[in-house]
Amino acid sequence: MRALFTPPPAIERLGGSPEEIKSSYRYWRIRQLYTTFIGYAVYYFVRKNISVAMPLMEKDLGISKSSLGGFLTLHDLLYGCSKFLNGMLADRSNPRYFMAIGLGVSAIINFVFGFSYAVLTMGLVWMLNGWFQGMGFPPCARVLSHWFSPKERGVMWGLWNTSHMVGAAVILILAGYLGEHFGWRWCFYGPGVIALAVSVFLAVHLRDTPASVGLGPVEEYTGDASLPKSDGEEDQSGPEFRAFLRHHVF
Repeated sequence: MRALFTPPPAIERLGGSPEEIKSSYRYWRIRQLYTTFIGYAVYYFVRKNISVAMPLMEKDLGISKSSLGGFLTLHDLLYGCSKFLNGMLADRSNPRYFMAIGLGVSAIINFVFGFSYAVLTMGLVWMLNGWFQGMGFPPCARVLSHWFSPKERGVMWGLWNTSHMVGAAVILILAGYLGEHFGWRWCFYGPGVIALAVSVFLAVHLRDTPASVGLGPVEEYTGDASLPKSDGEEDQSGPEFRAFLRHHVF
């Protein structure tokens, strides 16, 4: 298990003409962007689905609004702690498996929640879901910081940041349909199946740094000689990264 989280080593630089290297870099940048976008959007499938299920659960199980509110409070508390602690872990881990495992376990937790009847069990399970939900954003921050230079990050982060809005919007429609036609438990089963499939997609498609696929640091691709080069290991202590931490973690 520890080997899965260890960042992959740099491999031998790819050969070929400058145009071939640029073409390879473009391919990987697009792939990293859409893979993290899809992955993070689906994290919302197995987190925001409870908002749709709550009225149905209240009616079917007789759970009080205060109990349901307790689920969300405990979940959000652990989610906040997880996002902070996993931010430190993700910076030293392989995002390919870090993000995939977090989503996969969150999917399994949704299945368990859907099969549960006891209020205490539901509360504990959803609280645990908060921890694994915190494994979604940190690896995305690591990946995009390595593949896009500081001058590009404003646009790329802005584009990527719509992923959570897309995920939240889609799950409201999907969970609403499933809940209306099949009952509240399917608000967890359906998104859980999708999340499990996407966790496999992440494990297959996501990569770590440019150096892990035989490419040089992003500064070589963008031609920004003013930035330090470091074999794919980029400084994440700059003002852009600190601002993003304040917004998404704190």
